[in-house]
Amino acid sequence: MGRTLIIGLDGVSWGVLHYLFENSAMPFLQSKISEECTRKAIMRSTIPPWTPLAWNSIASGVNPGKHGVFSFHRVRKLEDKFVTRLVTGYDMKYPRIHEMAAMLGLNAIAVNIPASYPPESSICHPGKCIVVNDWAAPNIRIYPQELERRYMHYFASSLEGLKLKGSSSSAIESIARRARLFSEGVLKLLTNYDWDVAFLIFSETDWVMHDNPAFVAGEKLMPTAKVFNIADEFIRKSSNLADNVVIVSDHGFSVCPYMINIPYFLKKEGIIDITFDEGIELKIMGIRVPPKLIKFVKRHKKLAALAHKALGAVRKDFMHDRYVPYSRAKAIMPDAGIIYCAPGHEEVVLNALKKIPEIKEVIRSNDVYWGPYLSEAPDYIIIPCRDYCVSVGKDKPRTNRNTAHHRDGIMIAWGKDVSKLAWKEILDPWDVGTYTIALAGMPLPKNADGFIPTKERKIHNYLIKWRVARKARKIKKTPQNTNHNK
Repeated sequence: MGRTLIIGLDGVSWGVLHYLFENSAMPFLQSKISEECTRKAIMRSTIPPWTPLAWNSIASGVNPGKHGVFSFHRVRKLEDKFVTRLVTGYDMKYPRIHEMAAMLGLNAIAVNIPASYPPESSICHPGKCIVVNDWAAPNIRIYPQELERRYMHYFASSLEGLKLKGSSSSAIESIARRARLFSEGVLKLLTNYDWDVAFLIFSETDWVMHDNPAFVAGEKLMPTAKVFNIADEFIRKSSNLADNVVIVSDHGFSVCPYMINIPYFLKKEGIIDITFDEGIELKIMGIRVPPKLIKFVKRHKKLAALAHKALGAVRKDFMHDRYVPYSRAKAIMPDAGIIYCAPGHEEVVLNALKKIPEIKEVIRSNDVYWGPYLSEAPDYIIIPCRDYCVSVGKDKPRTNRNTAHHRDGIMIAWGKDVSKLAWKEILDPWDVGTYTIALAGMPLPKNADGFIPTKERKIHNYLIKWRVARKARKIKKTPQNTNHNK
């Protein structure tokens, strides 16, 4: 098997793609899809269809119950409070495709895979792996570190685009600028370094559809299409460097006539007093910073900028915890649609959720996940009546028309080895994982959850080797990295 390139287009559905094709906004991808040898499928996302769960299932070939990432945040329940922080690479409990490739002596490049901060948390030799961590982190870093001087500009610039999600021209221009730099940086890595497997994700395609119902509904093409045109040009150039190409998304988007604010109803039932976002407490060098002081600083832009600069000077990899005491919240929703309950309050929270008319069903994590890490999963997952039209506000029951994640994404593949493998018209994220691993000519993971696309059925126990390597690295871990594994 030859070079395998996996390109993630975050949030893209077939409906959005066809809208772009009808307006000639992605001409190269449109031409490839029309070829008879190109494979096409629906990628049916995780429940709920959130970015960290889905991408890590795609990258590993296993469901969240085995890889351990259930949201953008890791949640712990202490005696008297919830404690959360952003997930990191140390929270992953299963190797991903770039790590598997490195274990086999192959060269791999991984860019912007969720929960990849810090990049050295990936178990791969610096001579075999290049890793650029994802945007949902204190900062962008590159492994090996000596590459930062040459390439950091491409990946750490224009991140303000994330804060400017929406349909305004300034927001879209900022996101397009970020997409252009990102694509240039990845192309340089693909051109200047040897690789067998490369996996990269355009987050900008997702950012530009949040708060942009006119585009998702097919009512207004420009200027949003600029971002997709940049991605299309990247696909055209990069596919010339690969033998096999996979284009995949982690979910789709749909338009909601309104969004349901779940915390509003929980507050009305007396279950919460503060929301997840309000429960911020920092500890700097062991000193507690009160939430009221944090709120005061955040309200004043100059103070906030000075504080951010000071924290960066003290510690480049600074991450803060959020503390929400049970006395003020019997449940938290760190990401829309998932609920963690204070111990002993599960039944009360469930009954309150069932009263909300827009909720179709409330399920437990073990209804949709399986594996050894279910104890870290949310207590409840909300299934709304209309797609995933849920939000996290507490001051009013509903918001205005907006966009929300949809479970149906895309999967497209072409190249010299694609016809050798079996195919399915509807794929789970872990199916995509096993397919891409097999397409790269690698043995499948021993306990993978995805379908077996090849008759040869070569199996490899990556997990055992990965755990041994991680334990060995943990012994050598510096105090700087210890913070991320707590």
